[in-house]
Amino acid sequence: MPAATTATPVRPTVGQPWQAVVIDGPQGVRLRAHFLPPPIDARTPAPAVLALHGCGGLYTASGALSSRYTEAAHRLQAAGAAVLLVDSFGSRQVERVCQTRYAERRIEVADRVGDAQAALAWLGARPGVDAQRLALMGWSNGGTTVLHVLAALRNRPSGVPLPAAAAVWYPGCVPLARERTAVAAVPLLMQLGALDDWTPPAPCEAWARQAQQQNTPIEWHVHADSYHGFDGTAPVRFRSDVPNGVNGRGVHQGGHAPARAVSQRLLDAFWARTLGLSLAEGVR
Repeated sequence: MPAATTATPVRPTVGQPWQAVVIDGPQGVRLRAHFLPPPIDARTPAPAVLALHGCGGLYTASGALSSRYTEAAHRLQAAGAAVLLVDSFGSRQVERVCQTRYAERRIEVADRVGDAQAALAWLGARPGVDAQRLALMGWSNGGTTVLHVLAALRNRPSGVPLPAAAAVWYPGCVPLARERTAVAAVPLLMQLGALDDWTPPAPCEAWARQAQQQNTPIEWHVHADSYHGFDGTAPVRFRSDVPNGVNGRGVHQGGHAPARAVSQRLLDAFWARTLGLSLAEGVR
């Protein structure tokens, strides 16, 4: 069973009781992670969500947890859930991989799949967590990882609980569509940007239709006028430092306010259906 040590808060701030944990990962990797417990007044075991970061890693340039992940985590905690953020990159002495070509990356999706399985097992054994209401969520590279975790869970690895739900934003789906990859029958919400020139929506839509034919309970939404990262708040910019886009010259990345709002509403409704969470409109 994956072991962990829980100790000091991460960058303590009033109302943000993050706990630093270490989880035994694949191939002897000691995974650094950050755990946000359920509310103190929780009277029954709480659902828990494992959140997987994108290719830019878990932190800002100053070393703080990225607001994209803390915003999602605190919203879930306010609704009664626990959240676990796993640092797949820093645990292997890598900061980010966005600027590295896919074929040259030291950390592959398969590595992160192992990380996620170890983290799910740790969450499922955590006191105060309802092992029947675990969920996965991931952005970009983390979203791709979530889909591959669901594929691996078709064979039900020993000791790894099957999540009750999964939500992803703008994953890469080309290999999945090409190989017609089947996944575990877990309710899945996938959100895509219509203008995404980093991980374009068409392969994911093609794969989603295949998954539906394989009886996967999947729903997907393509947000109009939206690029990669549409659920964020930063303005759209062109990144010539990213070599993995559609045209090889660079990609666009940034938020789109209408898509961000719709994306959050869709996610709230999804968590309500799958985890029994009620996310108040005023929580942000």
